[in-house]
Amino acid sequence: RFKMLMNANPGALAPGPLMVMLGLLSLLFSGLMFYRRGDVKRLFAYSSIEHMGIITFAFGMGGPLANFAGLLHMTMHSLTKSAIFFAVGHISQVKGTQRISAIRGLTVTHPLLGWGLVAGVIAIAGMPPFGVFMSEFLVVSSTFARQPLLALVVVAGLLLAFGTLLWRLHGLAFGVPDNAPVVSVEASTFPMLLHLTLVLLAGIWLPGPLVAWFNHVAVLLG
Repeated sequence: RFKMLMNANPGALAPGPLMVMLGLLSLLFSGLMFYRRGDVKRLFAYSSIEHMGIITFAFGMGGPLANFAGLLHMTMHSLTKSAIFFAVGHISQVKGTQRISAIRGLTVTHPLLGWGLVAGVIAIAGMPPFGVFMSEFLVVSSTFARQPLLALVVVAGLLLAFGTLLWRLHGLAFGVPDNAPVVSVEASTFPMLLHLTLVLLAGIWLPGPLVAWFNHVAVLLG
């Protein structure tokens, strides 16, 4: 909406380059900050900054394909991050802490939560066959066709985030668990599984009406 309003004013500064710059800065900044996070919820909050940067960058580039990619990424990120925060909230309850250093071996102590978190992180990191891979691929490919150097910066930022997230995930999911008794908390894992299933299905197949709606909005955004 901001871009459309600015473009409607001939005397205003073109918003596209500004959005591209801010998007890249958000992407790179969040990737670097992953190393310093000691709280599991804050870790994934910084992941949201990364993905807002990707979306802002896509809309800044503009054009039907980049706008389509931005809209798709908004949807895929919302579904995936919701699943992750469902898992993380449950994990913080059963572990009694949000400190990453105190959470180890979830796939052993709480298999459903642990593997759900693994699936969520793999999805949000942009791995196939999840929907985030499709949207990030469209962002990179649409940028590479017009500005190859910018596409390389985006890829570098994505790889930085990918590496740091997997590094953090390794300890959380596959580290050696402590000897504390396993605590059970009555909370449904259905929302987490539902969101992950939707993101997986979106990476394999998107309904025609949804694609048509995204295309229509992408053209309107300019």
